[in-house]
Amino acid sequence: MTEPENIMSRWSRMKQEAAKQVEPDVLSPEPKPADAEPGDLKATVATAAAGTPTSPSFDPASLPPLQSITAGTDIRSFLGSGVPVELTKAGLRRAWVTDPAIRDFIGIAESQWDFNDPAAMPGFGPLIAGNDIQALAGLGDTGQTSVLTTEDVRVEAISATRQIDEIDHARALEYSLLAALLSHSPDPQTIKDLAGLSGDATPLGAAHATLAAAAASESPERIEREYFDLFVGFGRGELFPYASYYLTGYLYGRPLARVRETLKQLGIERTEGRSEPEDHVAVLFEVMAGLASGRIVAPAGTERNTFENHLKPWIARFFSDLERAESATFYARVGTLGRTFMEIETEAFSLSNAAGSANVADTRA
Repeated sequence: MTEPENIMSRWSRMKQEAAKQVEPDVLSPEPKPADAEPGDLKATVATAAAGTPTSPSFDPASLPPLQSITAGTDIRSFLGSGVPVELTKAGLRRAWVTDPAIRDFIGIAESQWDFNDPAAMPGFGPLIAGNDIQALAGLGDTGQTSVLTTEDVRVEAISATRQIDEIDHARALEYSLLAALLSHSPDPQTIKDLAGLSGDATPLGAAHATLAAAAASESPERIEREYFDLFVGFGRGELFPYASYYLTGYLYGRPLARVRETLKQLGIERTEGRSEPEDHVAVLFEVMAGLASGRIVAPAGTERNTFENHLKPWIARFFSDLERAESATFYARVGTLGRTFMEIETEAFSLSNAAGSANVADTRA
């Protein structure tokens, strides 16, 4: 009489019988390449890739130019598997900044908008390009010589007898020059003109002379590449020339809302196709040029208030950063010119404030 089989013995016997019924080639391991050592990742990858077709090389010319992208452009070609991630990010960024529904969105901030009026909150209305956003002054595309033109600004008729001070005329030219250089890379003719600038013994004259020397020594292609690296980049540039970024640490902040309100009061509107936020340094400089030259008619004190509210709190830091930027050679000299000019403007407006206060005190006395 045999002993009854316990449950463990029976389980072991059944597993062994099942193993004998399996085909030998199923259990045998897949042979490894003769030259592949255990854990050799390179050999494994090479073996796996040996039987696969070679991927076609990526051709950048197959993509549309970044500057041609608008809110309605089909950018699926930038999302292909072979496109470098930097180009994909650059294409997406360009599509976003040209779409008003995304570009003009400002996060909800306490006491900033009238929440009973949906049209008062950019980004909360219908997602259409022509939404009731009164577009303000913006940057032009590459190749334009200025940010604002006479068609961009709704200006009242200026009296023919009005005389513009010689100093204000020079200030307007300085603002326009810096606005043009910061809105896009200069073309060869502009670079040639800059190389002919003359300087003098004043700090501003010396800054002109160093900028002229840089323009004479750098090629247009090199300057164009420098501008791209500084302000555009693949995904982002080295610097962010926006008031919101310097004052809050992020884009599209409350400083942008304040700039838009000021420009709305001046009757300045953005033309179709503009993409950059209005707190871009070049936009603000074009507005200052218009105020200084008289092209923009405004109440007394508007120019000083615009400078002190929207430029003075951050512009010196921006130009200092531009002077020290890793990618800057020609634009480091632009930074020197801008910093020097802003120091002169700051001092002049401070003296103007002091003189105004003294006049008020005399009147009260």
